Amino acid sequence: MFNASVHREACCWSRSEQYGGEKVEKNSVMLTKSEKVVMEILWSSERPMTSVELMEMTQDHSWESGYMHKMLRTLLKGEVINVCGMVQYGKQYARQFVPMITREEYAVKLVLSTGIKGTSIRKVAAALAKEAEKSEELIEQEEP
Repeated sequence: MFNASVHREACCWSRSEQYGGEKVEKNSVMLTKSEKVVMEILWSSERPMTSVELMEMTQDHSWESGYMHKMLRTLLKGEVINVCGMVQYGKQYARQFVPMITREEYAVKLVLSTGIKGTSIRKVAAALAKEAEKSEELIEQEEP
């Protein structure tokens, strides 16, 4: 499995460097359904991926390449993904993308976007732990 937290430091440049030090607020991450599909592919990947590879993996969505590039620009601007290299495709070069946040970090941002603060965060964490425990019990019961 690709480790985003390890790869963050290895990426070639950061968004704040590219845009003259201007920081985009990372807490405002809200992915569209299409962006979430792209992120699920990147999260599941064991290596950086190009837009060409992402297009191949999302053929069932019938997305045009322009739409894919627009989504990637949006994800780059929001510091959700980063460029970490280039790969030659024929006579052209394609950028390689890696996630800058994990699935779990995205889930936390979604929870925090609901306005939950202070001691409520502990209650949410306890509820999540309880749900995880229930899921593990169900899995154990299903195993022969």
